[in-house]
Amino acid sequence: MIKKRILYLMHVDWRWIKQRPHFIAEALSDFYDVTVVHFCSKRYLFGSSDVLTDNKKNLNLLPAFRLPFYQNNIVYLFNKFYMKIYFKILIKKYDPDFIWITFPQLYDYIPSDTRCKIIYDCMDEATGFDFQDSFKSRIMELEKKLVNDASIVFTSSNYLFKTLNKNYQCKDKLVLVRNAFGGKIIDNQVNHDKIKETFKIGYVGTISKWIDFEKIKITLDEIKNIEYHFIGPCELETIELTQQDRVKFYGPISYDKLYDHVKSFDCLIVPFKVDNKIKSADPGKLYGYINYDKPIISVYYEELDYFSPFVYFYSDASELTHLLKEMIKKGFPRKYSDSERVDFLKSNSWDLRVYKIFKSLTKI
Repeated sequence: MIKKRILYLMHVDWRWIKQRPHFIAEALSDFYDVTVVHFCSKRYLFGSSDVLTDNKKNLNLLPAFRLPFYQNNIVYLFNKFYMKIYFKILIKKYDPDFIWITFPQLYDYIPSDTRCKIIYDCMDEATGFDFQDSFKSRIMELEKKLVNDASIVFTSSNYLFKTLNKNYQCKDKLVLVRNAFGGKIIDNQVNHDKIKETFKIGYVGTISKWIDFEKIKITLDEIKNIEYHFIGPCELETIELTQQDRVKFYGPISYDKLYDHVKSFDCLIVPFKVDNKIKSADPGKLYGYINYDKPIISVYYEELDYFSPFVYFYSDASELTHLLKEMIKKGFPRKYSDSERVDFLKSNSWDLRVYKIFKSLTKI
């Protein structure tokens, strides 16, 4: 049987740190003929950065390039003009049944006369990024049009589900598909009883403005036998605490090699500043954290109730400091058993998530 075709537009570079768009595109290729168009970030244009995501399923990957400073109106219009031409050519060549879109701005590049069914995967609050006010207004208008024209809208969190329905009264189109776990479930057990003098607290993910370095500094001042270890690419021009000898930065590490570094950590942390963008997130890193079989600490927001059997929460610096002191006394116990870990990962896999997507698409 001939597979239906998806033209899959993702606003992140395929070679960037592996996340929701990568996992979904890979898993969809089991059901559809998928052509991925990924927008290249400047760090990869000249091949100077490590490739963090491979192409194990041999997807058809097509790069897309935009001029920088795209929030500028003139640059935006120029990008829109030639990207419409590019996508008109692609649509004619690949004749897709579906066009998958991961961010509202990309919808401005699709020719208005396309007859393809539009799928919107809403994985972030679109206006939660650091955009100029005029550009945020443009994004809001594009999202309104995208939701209106889409045959189905997937959301990665309850927060986004509720927000989209509130803004556009589109509940009949919405389907909640959370993030998930991808990869191999680790079967080797960590020695949780080892006595240590210094404890390593690890973070895995992009290092950006959402990291709450202020609270981290407070805990370092209060607790002298902890270290913080950051693994991941950095989007900051300058990183706080680089002169602090108890804070280590490793840079980006390929997905398959992460556990080699993480296994020496005593616990893992999600040290975010909570704003609307963060409130909307179902953080994919927590699924990976659970797989690493480590104690997990995270700032609290409502969406994370889903992970409460596995995560110790804090709200402010004093709670974080108190939590860390108590965990040091107790030897950093996990909140969950190994069987609970494995059951959770099996029932929250990307294969199951994408099968739900597949079943939803067969109905439109």
